[in-house]
Amino acid sequence: MKDDLKGTYEQSIKNAKSRFPTIDEARLKSFVQAQPDIVGEVQLSPLVYPRSGAGSSNGIAFFTAELDRGRGLRRYDLVLRYSPGEIRLLKQKSFADEFLTVKAVSATGLSVPNVLWLDADGRQVGCPSYVMERVVGDAPSGAMYSAGAIAEATPAGRKAMMLEAAGFHGSLRKAAIGSQQVPHLLQRGSGATAIERELSWWLKEGQLARPEDDERLCHLETIYRWMIEHQPKAYEPRLVHGDAQIANMMFRDGHIAAVLDWELSYLGHNEADLALVVFITESLKVLDRPIDGTPTEAEYIARFEQESGSKVQHWEYFKLFNIYKCCMVNLLAMDFMPSFDTVWDYYAAHLQVLWDDARAAA
Repeated sequence: MKDDLKGTYEQSIKNAKSRFPTIDEARLKSFVQAQPDIVGEVQLSPLVYPRSGAGSSNGIAFFTAELDRGRGLRRYDLVLRYSPGEIRLLKQKSFADEFLTVKAVSATGLSVPNVLWLDADGRQVGCPSYVMERVVGDAPSGAMYSAGAIAEATPAGRKAMMLEAAGFHGSLRKAAIGSQQVPHLLQRGSGATAIERELSWWLKEGQLARPEDDERLCHLETIYRWMIEHQPKAYEPRLVHGDAQIANMMFRDGHIAAVLDWELSYLGHNEADLALVVFITESLKVLDRPIDGTPTEAEYIARFEQESGSKVQHWEYFKLFNIYKCCMVNLLAMDFMPSFDTVWDYYAAHLQVLWDDARAAA
């Protein structure tokens, strides 16, 4: 079974990116030209579309711009993050929410890209999108054990970099970015608690993507109901990244330069981010390739607690919470994921184990 799974993660991302449309460069130039902080004419280079790296839910285009933002003519290396239209993976995605969330995180001093201009409804660029400054650094690939900064590091360096990921999510918990800083996220999902809202958001994504009698979706609905009924009483909700893949981090000189891709952010509990870091660390040894020098679950937890100043809470529950969301993502990616049934069986086996553990803990 393991040999059947090799490379599926990387290939599914490439398959998704290959379906994304290109952008009308004249409309993009007009959009940038119309921004209130722009003085005079702008010149944009042709767009470059990366077809590898992490991310299968949004389009990415790189370009440079010669423009004046009130401090004289300068060259900027920029990124356009845009909706792929009708083929988008996430039906409820809001570019405005993502843009505002990154601004809120930036205000705390945590390392994120500098976002510049938003076209929330796509009327100017042609699709919902925003522009940000490009971060200088090395990005791990989605299959981070095969290429990129993590793959190329020594075992000791690899462990240090991966532990920084846990440290970042601990720092995000400590920052305690709440509903006052990100009020737009209160509208994400439905329910009386933060846990219910996030679980319901993902359930709706699954329902929008699959027929109601889909056997896999029905199983996830059963687990959804159990998690609602057995949700823990946790601390006051705060901002969670929501897609804590190490591939969503840029590194420079072995340290985090910026954390990217805040589209799945929500108000909840940061243990769920930590759970994803732990799960991906081990699962990519099957889905990508075996590798040495990765942290253990205990080492990740220790680093998270060190940076957050708080103990991890309800760990078994939030590991289940995370794998439930991972399984929903797999359902959404069913049409372009190679060896889907084999991948699903792999995730479903983990789901069952964690559900059994959570029920025992409850």
